[in-house]
Amino acid sequence: MSEPVSNSNERIENPGLVELLGKVRENNSEENMIALLKEAAAARFIVPVDGSEGSYSFHAVSDKNGLKYMVVYSDSDSFEVAFEGKYKKQQGVAAGFGDLIEVVMTDKMGLSGFVINPGVEEVLFGKDMIKLIASQMGIGGDGTAKVGEPDKYPPELKGALTDFLKIEPSVSRIWVRLMRENGTDRISWLIIAESDLEGEQLKYMLDNMRKYCLPYLDNMDAYCASSKEEFASKVIDGVEPFCEA
Repeated sequence: MSEPVSNSNERIENPGLVELLGKVRENNSEENMIALLKEAAAARFIVPVDGSEGSYSFHAVSDKNGLKYMVVYSDSDSFEVAFEGKYKKQQGVAAGFGDLIEVVMTDKMGLSGFVINPGVEEVLFGKDMIKLIASQMGIGGDGTAKVGEPDKYPPELKGALTDFLKIEPSVSRIWVRLMRENGTDRISWLIIAESDLEGEQLKYMLDNMRKYCLPYLDNMDAYCASSKEEFASKVIDGVEPFCEA
């Protein structure tokens, strides 16, 4: 999770996501859900929390069957409306889609998923769907993925990543590989960055890098990782960087 946002000048805005949440609420067709997932994967959300950093407790709602879902808001406007007069007292932290999935997958609260904008657009992501998404994003998996050199790279990707190196001084080298989950046809790009950042700053940078790259990936998804991670260090062992500062 990122730094608190409820009492700062930072505003999170996701107009495309909010529009798609409304569409899915009216018609949860496969086409609308796929569009929503693509938008959500690149978005930052606000999660209401109590407590202090390192010991946050999340808000949850229960359905008629007693299943609990973590509460998440799509943007600053939705968060403010939900808490109205309590807004200045209510803490909120920014989180990427991957962060939300990891919280649910760890299951410390007995969560059955998370719900975005409860009581309004209210789109629910249940645990079965989250497990499927997590496997495609490389989150909480068992390492069953094949990674290798692609036949060709998206034509504009190298220029985009070279530009990213210029605006993100913490990153010195970037590797790009192709990743396929074993036993499936799901293929995505694996983008690995060498950075001196750590903790939440590193997660935030990787999230930004993924958002920056998505328009240049020929409509494919991407998973961004740090070269410090064990699996990533093995993947790039002996491999020349795709670009470097």
